[in-house]
Amino acid sequence: MAEENKKEKKKREPRTWSTTKVLDCVAYFAIIFIAIALIFRLAFREHTPDVANAFASIGECLAYVICIMLGFYWTMRKRGSGWNKHNLWWLICWIIATVIIIVIYICNIAI
Repeated sequence: MAEENKKEKKKREPRTWSTTKVLDCVAYFAIIFIAIALIFRLAFREHTPDVANAFASIGECLAYVICIMLGFYWTMRKRGSGWNKHNLWWLICWIIATVIIIVIYICNIAI
């Protein structure tokens, strides 16, 4: 009887969502928006419509989000026997690059 309870505890319910599933979804829509923008640019070579620019901006923004999140997961992955000074510098560089990307992207949108 005790063995059956242990087996039941070991069984986990399948997760319905995870961060990788969210990233997969965002990546899917980024690709769709970029493809739509490229189609519009190809169809209207001389006069690129504002719609194409809007889709390109959305796709670009989603691509930045995916890269930032994947970079964070890679940075936070423990190497060797836990955290050390080397890992801290990777995190600091990621933070600086992320802030620069966000600030410049927002400034370009505002202009």
